[in-house]
Amino acid sequence: MNHERVVLFIDGSNLFHAIRYMNIRIDYQRLIEFLREDRRLIRAYFYGAVPHEKDVKKNTPEWESLIRQKRFLEELSLQGIKVKLAHLRRLPSGEYVEKEVDIMLATDMLSMAYMEVYDTAVLVSGDSDFSYTVEEVQRIGKRVENATFKRTSSYHLRKVCDRFILLDDYMDRFTIREMQEVTQELSFWERIKKIWKR
Repeated sequence: MNHERVVLFIDGSNLFHAIRYMNIRIDYQRLIEFLREDRRLIRAYFYGAVPHEKDVKKNTPEWESLIRQKRFLEELSLQGIKVKLAHLRRLPSGEYVEKEVDIMLATDMLSMAYMEVYDTAVLVSGDSDFSYTVEEVQRIGKRVENATFKRTSSYHLRKVCDRFILLDDYMDRFTIREMQEVTQELSFWERIKKIWKR
């Protein structure tokens, strides 16, 4: 095994926007294995934000969405991925805004570089706001690789990193294939249930 130590920093929100647009599902264990290659994985971090439960009315679509998010994040934790969460802030308009997540990721990436935790950081994000963090991590003597989908990729971020991985080119390595037959079978049974309820 390669003795190069690697830490993955996954910007959950940035990744979510890409996969939602592309209508794909990701197997995070396989994604981590793909990006780790033959190197020694120290840890994979997933950064995200959820609203406070008190801000979400129960028995609404928002509540159901929050429950699904929590299940998803719990599943990541059970897979050994360290989940780091901020809370979405609710504006007077009722909309939610994400704060602190980028700062959490950037702070962890820098502090771990200073503490000699890793040799290479893999930043899974296309957010150009991380460019300065990347340059500071490199100044400490660490390498930074950027992995993202074309949809959310920043040219400036790609340019400052030591290596760029376009995830679109490797989707067969980490996406979950939906079984069309299963979907059709479920919809068939849904139609049968409707007939029985008449």
